[in-house]
Amino acid sequence: MSTRSNVAVVDPITNKIKVIYVHSDGYPDGVGHCLLNHYYSYDKAQELVNHGSASYLESTIKECSFYEGQEDKALNYDSEYWYMNSMRGDFMIEYIYMFRDGKWLVSECKAIKKPKDAYEGYVAYWTKFIPIEQHKEYSKPKELRHGEVKMVANMKQMLSKTFNSDKVVSMVGKKLNKLN
Repeated sequence: MSTRSNVAVVDPITNKIKVIYVHSDGYPDGVGHCLLNHYYSYDKAQELVNHGSASYLESTIKECSFYEGQEDKALNYDSEYWYMNSMRGDFMIEYIYMFRDGKWLVSECKAIKKPKDAYEGYVAYWTKFIPIEQHKEYSKPKELRHGEVKMVANMKQMLSKTFNSDKVVSMVGKKLNKLN
């Protein structure tokens, strides 16, 4: 139960792209807001993707929850065309954020009902990139909400009340408690 996204950074000289996966809070008011407010320059965006894929993002690199496996390193593409070509049919990623020409842009995965002669139940496609601030779901929140991450962290309290004799452990809750 997450809003999955990809974060891509275009090198302004070579036009090559580095891409990471972010598992939670991928909606424009989550990851989009965080990128706009905390990773607003090419250097900051590049530093973020250099750390690899993440469970969720925070306002500083130190606070982000990055995965640690070799398979979670940033992926490299020769151009935006080849990256978007690789995303064809990938309907599990709901938003793609791209830092290009000094600004953050967003593309959204959409689906239409399948044609009668199609094998699958729908056809998915990616919208054209627009500035995050222009996306209909961006409401300019005052602070990063991390709704999905906080919800999972709070599940520990709920489960502990219901199953008080069992030991309930939440790794997300431990990470958030360390930050507070």
